[in-house]
Amino acid sequence: MASADDAPVSTPQADIPRPGGRVERRKAHTRRNLLAAARHMFAEQGVEHTTIAEIAEHADVAIGSFYNYFSTKDELRDALIEEALSEQLRLLQRRQAQVSDPAEKISVAHRHLVRVARTDSDWAWLLVRLEFPHRVAWWVLGDAARRDLLAGIRAGRFQVANPTLALNASGGALLAVIHAQLVGEGSGSADSEHAEGVLRSFGLDQVEAAVIARRPLPEVRDMSAEGMPR
Repeated sequence: MASADDAPVSTPQADIPRPGGRVERRKAHTRRNLLAAARHMFAEQGVEHTTIAEIAEHADVAIGSFYNYFSTKDELRDALIEEALSEQLRLLQRRQAQVSDPAEKISVAHRHLVRVARTDSDWAWLLVRLEFPHRVAWWVLGDAARRDLLAGIRAGRFQVANPTLALNASGGALLAVIHAQLVGEGSGSADSEHAEGVLRSFGLDQVEAAVIARRPLPEVRDMSAEGMPR
């Protein structure tokens, strides 16, 4: 019979990286801190005037450790943009899921993003300081915006000769309105006024554009696994 001394010796597992384990959680936490620090500093002083050393210090991370997560400041910037914009895209799509009219979907998207500027100034300043209107059109509004615009054109509701140019122009207008909100120049109804202007630029008549832009904005609702509001 084997003695207790013959029993297999267990190997400590604490230091062995496992999916979802302590090491991965610590790395994810550090990456989140770096993104949060960059988000605040880019919004406050711009990308060019922010150094990697400042980001690392603000995140309470050794500067050498920064390069375990991002090769360059530009790589960090791109990850931050994707994270910040993707989150707002998910939220506005939850609102859009509750309407079917392409014109109202576009109105909902623009109004949502203007309202974000009132409640999350870091996010809004980040958008403005990066100055990328074409990316606003394609990354924030995304392919869904193009589909809504094309659906409206096919239905005869919009009169747009160049959809790409129209989306880029609406993205530039969105940035201008967000900036106005940040510096205190926007009115309390800036979201509706902006949405009305976008709809009119797409060819909707003045009366209908005003009505759609002033409808109650759908609440952000939870989504089921199938992606439907619940």
